[in-house]
Amino acid sequence: MKSAGSICIAWTLLGMLGCAPSVSVNYDYDRNVDFAALKKYTWLTPPEKPTGTVEAELQRNSLLDSRVKAAVNEQLMAKGYQSNSEQPDLLLTYHTGMKDKIDVTDWGYGYGPHGYGGWYGGGGMDVYQYTEGTLILDIIDADTKNLVWRGSMQGTLDPGASTEQREARIKDAVAKMMANFPPPKK
Repeated sequence: MKSAGSICIAWTLLGMLGCAPSVSVNYDYDRNVDFAALKKYTWLTPPEKPTGTVEAELQRNSLLDSRVKAAVNEQLMAKGYQSNSEQPDLLLTYHTGMKDKIDVTDWGYGYGPHGYGGWYGGGGMDVYQYTEGTLILDIIDADTKNLVWRGSMQGTLDPGASTEQREARIKDAVAKMMANFPPPKK
């Protein structure tokens, strides 16, 4: 009965992790830039490069490209920025990455009623393999070509997510990252 209870708890925890994946967000910016004076932006054309790997193709595809750009555009327009490819103040580009990760939890050993490591006192080890995705958004001054703001986020990827779930996850993660743009005034 103990093993059935343990299996039930493990499945419940896995279900909770799958439903609410965490996203880690960071940003950095140039303190000397007056972001209030920069209101027009355009997207840079990504460089054409042969990839040759499945991983690279998964990181950059037209579906992901349109979802990321739509989420960023929505955030910028809500903050009063305008898309303008003729005379932009800011140039935008993004980078993606994926990395396989392993999370190991060693539950150690306990001292149960049947001795060290015995019944109810045994430890164990849980191994969780997952893929972490990274999205980096760079905002560049169109005149100086200097990076003025960089936001990044990392989170667990769910390869089984539906199209709707992927779109919602990207939109939510970009909103969290863009909450820090423009940065607070000096």
